[in-house]
Amino acid sequence: MWVHAVALILALMLGVGSGHACANNYPTRSVTIIVPFSPGGSVDAQARLIAKGLAERLGKPVVVENRPGAGGRIGTDTAARAAPDGHTLLFGTPDTLVIEPVLRTNVGYDPKRDFAPVILIAEVPLVFIVASSFPAATIDDLLAYARKPGAKLTYASWGPGSAGHLLGETLRATAQLDIVHVPYKGGAPALTDLLGGQVSMMFATPVMAGPYIRAGKLRALGVTSSERLAAMPQVPTFAEKGYKRLDYQGWYALLAPAKTPGPIITRLNNETTTVVKSAEFVRAATENGALVVAGSPQQLAKRIESDTEAIQRFVKDTNFRLDE
Repeated sequence: MWVHAVALILALMLGVGSGHACANNYPTRSVTIIVPFSPGGSVDAQARLIAKGLAERLGKPVVVENRPGAGGRIGTDTAARAAPDGHTLLFGTPDTLVIEPVLRTNVGYDPKRDFAPVILIAEVPLVFIVASSFPAATIDDLLAYARKPGAKLTYASWGPGSAGHLLGETLRATAQLDIVHVPYKGGAPALTDLLGGQVSMMFATPVMAGPYIRAGKLRALGVTSSERLAAMPQVPTFAEKGYKRLDYQGWYALLAPAKTPGPIITRLNNETTTVVKSAEFVRAATENGALVVAGSPQQLAKRIESDTEAIQRFVKDTNFRLDE
């Protein structure tokens, strides 16, 4: 019995030692961050900022690999099945880690079972936008216009079941509007059609919409944050207008496949925290309406859990169903 106990202690010591050795040698080759959306969108832009900073910190190339399709499920599932050695990571959002798993019976992955949280990078609200040619300068103007006889309005989203879709349906139900959902395969093509007048309105991240708002091509009517954004102080929150159900904070996060060694997770969290708190990243995030968090793996796990519960309540209260 004593021999077995000694053997067990030695095995545990060797396991700990190998874990730390693995972290010290990590990475041994280039690191891939899978973005489950198309290039050119806000998620892609933030992931590339993180990749640039991590490459400098880790001393190895860090590349962004776009794996769009099926509302982000394809790329997320690919990341879940990758080797748990820290060389393949997922750039996650509520769309793929909260909303999709709640709305669909089988997405091919389980956020809690198949991923090891690394870091909650930043929170980001959405901004409600129309083209500058649209005949509405405020939310009240839009509601009045939408209620005119014969008004035919549409709202775009980056896919069925996305945050943009859920918020659009919340606005439609809360304000009792007759607006039709037009889903796209990504935020970039949806924004292109909004600029071109093919759709009437949409919710988008400040990262994506900001440059067009500043250029006068888009008009922001409201934001989903609880307080006005420093980058857009003239734009009211939906809560100010009496639509508290449109209070929403999205986020960006980094995750690794489940069973990735703890020391590697710690190393990635530490290095990414340094990147996220750098002047370059903070400036870029703040200018685009995001709030830097740089949280722990445990904080990310709790956020996914609490947001999942909130979406489950939303689906139950509204009887929400996908329109595909």
